[in-house]
Amino acid sequence: MELKTIIRGEQDLFKMAEHKAMPVDIQRYMFYKGELFPFTVINKKETDANIYWSLTMKTPRFENNRLFYLSKNKSGVTYDKVNKTIKIWFGHNISTLEHDLMPDIINTFQLDWFSNMSNSLKSLLNNTMLQNCIKGKITNPRDYVKAYLKTSPYKNLDISVELFYKTFSHIHIGSPKSFKKTILYSVNPNESLEYIGRTFDGSELNPIFYDLFNQAELLDRKINIKWSESRMKEVHQEWTRELMSIAIKRLAPVEYVYPKLETPKGISLITSNIELFEEGTLMHHCVYTNYEYRVRSKNYFVFKYDRNDVRATIGVHILKDKVQIDQMYSIGNTTVEQEHRDYVSAWLNSEYTQDYFINMKEKATEATLEYVL
Repeated sequence: MELKTIIRGEQDLFKMAEHKAMPVDIQRYMFYKGELFPFTVINKKETDANIYWSLTMKTPRFENNRLFYLSKNKSGVTYDKVNKTIKIWFGHNISTLEHDLMPDIINTFQLDWFSNMSNSLKSLLNNTMLQNCIKGKITNPRDYVKAYLKTSPYKNLDISVELFYKTFSHIHIGSPKSFKKTILYSVNPNESLEYIGRTFDGSELNPIFYDLFNQAELLDRKINIKWSESRMKEVHQEWTRELMSIAIKRLAPVEYVYPKLETPKGISLITSNIELFEEGTLMHHCVYTNYEYRVRSKNYFVFKYDRNDVRATIGVHILKDKVQIDQMYSIGNTTVEQEHRDYVSAWLNSEYTQDYFINMKEKATEATLEYVL
């Protein structure tokens, strides 16, 4: 017995047959005109011993005065009926298979409970878990979650199966894999799961909280989800400085040599790459990574702003021979009130400040021309 089914691509195969039956001059025209495109076909073949699923790429070629389609298998699955084992081709993981292929596999083995789970939980499926589903060792969503939590890196954590299941059964919560850090680097993983459930049910996000988990991974630390906001900020600053001290060791110090500049209270010019790096790290924005080369070339200037309990970073550039604010943001690129921008603009618009930066631009240009010459 051998049964063949086309799961996807039947219409494309009909078109391919039509193209191959056309006169050679039309084939040539269509091929070199770019009117023929690759397509994929998903097939299922069942024999007495096996079931095969395959995804094949069909790519048009025109050689030796004829049109043909090159076939190449991109992925596939073999099920051995005798041993009840399943093998994913080319060493791939089941999670990488085409979406149109997986439903037929699930339907073939009548895994209705799997089909009814949220996409979030479905994303956890791996080769071993699929094998155990087919063999009947996993027969429901809770056992499925339990099997996943026995895999690394969760196997040594005391995570509640029921809580994990309920948290990621919500259709609007993404894959649990995207919350890996939040679970692994928490003092209590179950409290983190509760936090995830609350957060994605409409609670306000705390950006510092998520940044803390990135820092925890780098420093191999644990976070208490029940810390107060002030405690979070305190730890965040502490860890930021610690990480900054590690990163600074990799930087070669560069001084930005400027003539003396008079600035009003609360505004100070950044004069080295170390200062710029510290500013970007403390304020959590891209001023160092995206602007350092421009600052070094003296066509962009960065200032610290610390006035009336408002901390921000100011980026200044010269546009059409006028010095003006390019951007001014607080921590994490959050906006500052207009009164603070007005305070900075009033100083920038003064004749003294305008002349200072215009002269700076001219000298930087002269230095560049001398270098080129």
